[in-house]
Amino acid sequence: MRFLSSTLIVLLVLSQTVAAADIGELIRQGETKLQAGEIDAAARVFEQAVAQDARSPLAHTRLGGALLLKQEQTAAIGQFREAIMLDSRNAQTFIGMAVAEIHLGRYALARAALVEAKGIDPAKGQEIDRLVVWLDGRESSSGGTSTH
Repeated sequence: MRFLSSTLIVLLVLSQTVAAADIGELIRQGETKLQAGEIDAAARVFEQAVAQDARSPLAHTRLGGALLLKQEQTAAIGQFREAIMLDSRNAQTFIGMAVAEIHLGRYALARAALVEAKGIDPAKGQEIDRLVVWLDGRESSSGGTSTH
């Protein structure tokens, strides 16, 4: 009985290690496809990564980025939100969400995401501050929404 329990534990640990390796490989494949400009193919690979490990914030973030490149902002925001629920300490995820919100003309939401990113990674402060100033100008001229 003890041997059986030990064997099951070892198999469980090994299967998790294999899954982690597989998800890492899928993410690398997706990133390679993105670098080659194969956005649709990259999105499909990242979708596989999310399907394989729905608890991977990196998989959700990468899928969100690919969807953003496909100009599917609403879907991208959904993936960024999933990633944030799993790991709220990733500034890049908040920046990705801010970019998607900007494309949708939702400047106040973009600003809020950028403020979060700056709090997480103060080294990005100057870049974020410039974007926030730009957003503040857009908000005041459009009432916080896009005119097109």
